[in-house]
Amino acid sequence: SKVWRFVMGKMKDLLIELQETPIMVPCPDCLGEGDIFYEVPRPHGPDRDVGVIDIEMEICETCSGDGRIERLCDCGEPVTKIMGQDAEICMECADENV
Repeated sequence: SKVWRFVMGKMKDLLIELQETPIMVPCPDCLGEGDIFYEVPRPHGPDRDVGVIDIEMEICETCSGDGRIERLCDCGEPVTKIMGQDAEICMECADENV
């Protein structure tokens, strides 16, 4: 029936999406903020008798400012949502361990 094919088509699409969608985790370098702040010492000058420490900001290079990165398996492949939200290994490594 058409309804059955529609439901099965939706299920297939969902499974494909789960297999291809990586689990995203907060970036360890910017702690999920997307920006990195760092101190820049400024020496004293003719207008100022003491140096100061300025705070500068730049976009995190690890996550490109997104604040999240893909969770990676020990083999280097992304861990996808088909493995479950708490999974730490990719589908290929899970298949090898079975």
